[in-house]
Amino acid sequence: MKFKTVLYLVLLSIILSSCASYKINKTLKQGNIVQKDFKIKVPFEYRKGLIILKVTIENKIYDFILDTGASNVLSKELAEKLNVVPLGSENITDIHKTSQLLNYTKIDDIEIGGIHFKETIAAISDFNSGELACLNADGFIGSNLMRFAVWDFDFENQIITITDDEQKLNIPAKAIVSKMFIGTASSEPSIITQINGDRVLNNLIDLGNNGNAHLSYTTFLKQKKSKKITKYIKGSGYSGIGMFGKGEKKNEYSAKIDKIKIGGHIITDKIMVVKDGKTNLGISFFKNSRLILNWKAKKVKMVPKSTSYNTELNQFGFNSNFNGNKVIVDFIYNDSQASKVLQFGDQILQINNIDYTNITNENKCDYFYNALIPKDTDQIVIKVLRNGQELEFSLEKVKLL
Repeated sequence: MKFKTVLYLVLLSIILSSCASYKINKTLKQGNIVQKDFKIKVPFEYRKGLIILKVTIENKIYDFILDTGASNVLSKELAEKLNVVPLGSENITDIHKTSQLLNYTKIDDIEIGGIHFKETIAAISDFNSGELACLNADGFIGSNLMRFAVWDFDFENQIITITDDEQKLNIPAKAIVSKMFIGTASSEPSIITQINGDRVLNNLIDLGNNGNAHLSYTTFLKQKKSKKITKYIKGSGYSGIGMFGKGEKKNEYSAKIDKIKIGGHIITDKIMVVKDGKTNLGISFFKNSRLILNWKAKKVKMVPKSTSYNTELNQFGFNSNFNGNKVIVDFIYNDSQASKVLQFGDQILQINNIDYTNITNENKCDYFYNALIPKDTDQIVIKVLRNGQELEFSLEKVKLL
């Protein structure tokens, strides 16, 4: 079983997945919807780019993260409040292959917009540690619940339409149609794409990923060798924080993809981060489209609305993250201006006029939400502490890809 939670460029996914035992795979298929004829619209908010839904459990409203790459999850705090009974436990492995034994349970009823999802299964996990605590979420809505309805995402207006019948959605004839492949455990949806002319299987539709789309390392190496990918940049450091902590420092690439084809639709000049595992298409990939997911019909439909996102990688050449109550440099792109002056593990004391030497558990979430470097900043003066010595450097945001 895999259980992935990544908080860096804030990617969040928690999943009871296909390497789980046969028993949990079968258990995750449980559930149903009370209503038989429905169409409702549910507003959502973005929280660090992730979709937050209001759900009702036992007549009380909670904030849940929607994640198609996940199974349902309850925070330990909510699980205790609901007094749920564990059905069993599984060894859960995060993205860095660190494992812990976690319980899973049945949720009798989750109401979303008046629709009652009955007897679906959820993992139970601690939401009170690390940056996950800053999201103030009580749980996850995953694909093992979503599969009982049709979900129509309007990312621009922050509305989800949920219905029992796709015919009620008024989908234009020009919509791009792809076959949905459904995961064996939590029913996570995938599609087939063509990347630079090569057929690529298992492209996970992961709305728990708010960052750049991810390209599988296998596909990247193959296309790099055949020179179908010629524009890429290498970096080194921590590429994510798993549910159970950081993994090892490692190399990672970002690549410019000339052409991605989904059905008859072509997307050009897309930046993708190279990762182990499946090709992963997150919110940023679909955000310029209307997206309809239909598990029963095994169809994914897209209606493009605007220009594609993430066609360039503009960066200062490094990424930073929290290490306890310190901010450190934990990823640096090779051959960037930053790589000439910064070192992995430098403690960031100040960026422009913002002081990062007084990070507390109380104000950490403010920095987490507001970003350590404001979005429209093009130049920075960064002060770091290295081996007891304070150093100061000037950096410009540049086009890396």
